[in-house]
Amino acid sequence: MPFLTDEIEHELTDEVKKWLEEEIKEQDERYAKIVAEMKALDPTRDQWYEEFFERLKKYGFNRDGDQRVKIPDDELPVKPDREHKVVY
Repeated sequence: MPFLTDEIEHELTDEVKKWLEEEIKEQDERYAKIVAEMKALDPTRDQWYEEFFERLKKYGFNRDGDQRVKIPDDELPVKPDREHKVVY
């Protein structure tokens, strides 16, 4: 039988609340640092995508064994209009 709620009522001590606040703050700082590093990689990442697409157009990819299929320009994915997301 499924639970109607996924929360279990419990009391947190002041010590635990303080530890949680510190831990959340540290994780938010780490996340902000990771997001900044990922954003700094955007120009390099765009170059990686272009190089990968050039290889697909020029050499193709393995379909079966040594059979290769070249991908035409109109079948390549287009870059989305949003930023890359950092998920943790």
